[in-house]
Amino acid sequence: MKVMIVEPQRHIVKKLKRVLHAIDSSIEILAVVKEAEMLQNRISSGSLPDLVLVNRGLLRDTHKYIEARLIITSGNNHLVYLAFRVINLPFLQKFLLKTTDAAGAGEQLQHSGQGRTVTAISTPVSFLKQELKKRFLVSYQQKLLSIAIEDIAYFFSDNRFIFFKTFDNRRFLVEYRMEELEEILDPQLFFRINRSHIISINSIAVIFTYPGNRFKINLVPAEEKEIIVSRERINGFKKWLGE
Repeated sequence: MKVMIVEPQRHIVKKLKRVLHAIDSSIEILAVVKEAEMLQNRISSGSLPDLVLVNRGLLRDTHKYIEARLIITSGNNHLVYLAFRVINLPFLQKFLLKTTDAAGAGEQLQHSGQGRTVTAISTPVSFLKQELKKRFLVSYQQKLLSIAIEDIAYFFSDNRFIFFKTFDNRRFLVEYRMEELEEILDPQLFFRINRSHIISINSIAVIFTYPGNRFKINLVPAEEKEIIVSRERINGFKKWLGE
């Protein structure tokens, strides 16, 4: 696989290269550019990459609509890269770059490389209604894993980071805010019971009444701390359960 990287910091580029080669030693790094705006010129003057990895910090908030992510964890630091195929680069340049005007829609864009032309139809972000997530791509011990949504017991926040835990008690970091997860998870399967937890209906072991018109829940797999349904979410929680 041929990969192009968009990352302004050299020491991070070195780390990213090591991770990519650990995942697959046959990965070829075609080029590294400091800014996403430089992609077009670099691609036009060289061979086409199979994949482009862009540092999330270079993109506007609309990056949340992109599902393909590479997350590199080092201590408490988490580097996030969004992955694009060449055919999607016009969309990247038109709607995601921080310095790019996102006005206009349905425009046909073209770019060339080594005598080849790739054509794509761009779509405005307002038309990109996020579909419900079916899987999450996560990093684990320098490997990429695709976890089916049915295997996830609950999502939770811990020291400002968001994780999910699977039914076989594995824990993975995800680069979403809780509010974003609420938008992309199946509401029949998942419910946000408080500020820090979104649970699967299949993770509920026992529900107890709790002082203050609240509920206490035992989850599977078990959580270390008490899991309480907040007072303002009680009515919605009961409806979710089938009241």
